[in-house]
Amino acid sequence: MSKILISYRREDSADVTGRIDDRLVQQFGRQAVFVDVNSIPHGVDFRKHLDEQVATCDVFLAVIGPDWMGQKDSQGKASLEDPGDFVRIEVESALKRQIPVIPVLVRGASIPPAGQLPQSLQDLPYRHGLAVRSGADFHNDMNQLIASLKRVFQGQQETQKIPREAVQAVGADVEKIPSVLTAKKTARRSEKPKEPIRTSRHSRTQRSAAAPGRPTGKAPVDMVKVPKGPFLYGDQKIRVVIEHDYWIDQYPVTDQKYGEFILGGGYEKQQYWSADGWEWKTKNNITAPEYWNDGTWNKPDHPVVGVSYWEAEAYAIWAGRRLPTEQEWEKAARGEDGRQYPWGEEFDKTRCNSHESGIGHTTPVTQYPKGVSPYGCHDLAGNVWEWCVDWYYEKGGQRVIRGGSWFYEPENLRGSSRDGSPTDFRLNFLGFRLVQDIP
Repeated sequence: MSKILISYRREDSADVTGRIDDRLVQQFGRQAVFVDVNSIPHGVDFRKHLDEQVATCDVFLAVIGPDWMGQKDSQGKASLEDPGDFVRIEVESALKRQIPVIPVLVRGASIPPAGQLPQSLQDLPYRHGLAVRSGADFHNDMNQLIASLKRVFQGQQETQKIPREAVQAVGADVEKIPSVLTAKKTARRSEKPKEPIRTSRHSRTQRSAAAPGRPTGKAPVDMVKVPKGPFLYGDQKIRVVIEHDYWIDQYPVTDQKYGEFILGGGYEKQQYWSADGWEWKTKNNITAPEYWNDGTWNKPDHPVVGVSYWEAEAYAIWAGRRLPTEQEWEKAARGEDGRQYPWGEEFDKTRCNSHESGIGHTTPVTQYPKGVSPYGCHDLAGNVWEWCVDWYYEKGGQRVIRGGSWFYEPENLRGSSRDGSPTDFRLNFLGFRLVQDIP
């Protein structure tokens, strides 16, 4: 069920907000509409509590009246200028998470200009809003609001996505991302297989199409063996049989290793690129990953980020390997017993780099030795999402990504969790690792 959170300032718009709430409840039901999250339990950190409440919603309504900025103190500063102001915390959280924010203007108000708002709220005036008037116009305006909400919900149901919230929060170029991707990342649980999968014949087709991979009987450096055989796949734990042994990288590909590809002419030699990848690279004049010159993200022992699917694919061909299928990736992460996380059933923030870690960026690929999978792979939960060769949609356009990242919550770090990304996305929470066939 899609959820709506209504944010307002009590002394500014409590009466009209109540009417808006009543109308939305009539349309969507009480469980779908949340209002007045200012009722905070005693003894808890209100900043964290408000952020958690906002995180549960799919659409955020910011009700703005003439006094929305709040009362001024003795120094002439409005309530909204206080970092601890409840309304400010709520709107900041929604904008940071890139939840769709709809300004709802009441009592003849308009959105304050960006220059009058704290820096963290200056994106708000650029969100398309609407006015809800009183009297006879109220129901007509609410009909428009309800229609807008339905369009947002429909887009969320039809589009599996990487959320813009994460991209915006870490400074990526959101103008390159379709607006439909503004829906919240946790609005969708892990996608279930359309039908029971009994064998990995599909995976075999995918890996044949990905890259040849030089077969070898000797363990390559920094790779571990995953044996053929059955494992429990997906949220439904369907028994799947992978009919081949394979090596998989013990760690995500690091900046140091990716640098060898660049120095080896990887971006100049067409032989390493697929036709689509080369066309994309040439058209956009791509010569290195997105964050290659940013010391925050480019560190030798950290996973390389800011690489599109095409760049990951080219690196794989250069290395004589290939990207994994998602079945190969999942077995490497979960083993044969269908465990939730590489280390077991319960989430443990000390075993991975996730949102709960509070680090806010990537970490060395060797930092969490207690978080390895049954086969000895590091960082299959957290640090960076990882590209897989499979298409996320049958019609293409997006490839599967696995593993969650430093920005994501425990649910997204589960071994069965899956998402999709357009092939040209170059994000600072998205990397990859490779596999190699064993004869």
